Amino acid sequence: MNLCKKILKLALWSAPIGVNIGIFSYLIFSPSFNPFSSLSNFERFFQHSVSVNLVDLVIWALIGIIFGCSSLIYRIETWSITKQTLVHFCITYFLLIILSILVNEHEWNWYYLLDFTINFCIIYLIVWSVSLIRAKMFVKSLNRKLHQKNQN
Repeated sequence: MNLCKKILKLALWSAPIGVNIGIFSYLIFSPSFNPFSSLSNFERFFQHSVSVNLVDLVIWALIGIIFGCSSLIYRIETWSITKQTLVHFCITYFLLIILSILVNEHEWNWYYLLDFTINFCIIYLIVWSVSLIRAKMFVKSLNRKLHQKNQN
């Protein structure tokens, strides 16, 4: 399958995942279910909460697509897990910042950028650590199978 088809397939699968995670996060972290309870810069552009919610769905779908399509990085077998994670980090970090600026979700200042960056780095340290642990377990499993095969 060529790269364009892989990207399209990932986008079609990732958008609904992004929407579902967005809705779930909204329901958990929203101070109330009223989207106009505390108007953000983004919400002030709309007259109706339905408009805000529809645009939110599109944004969540785009976030899903960003993460889904950038996951192709992890299929490059010649790269180390660290390199894959750093490239994935850079792609998602910069695309999410651009998306946030485009929708004017937050008032951009150095404090917000620093907070966003620290949180993003913490998440990626966890992702990288889990990836390393999984890879080590996989290698051990393969080595064990090879060892068993050689003994027979």
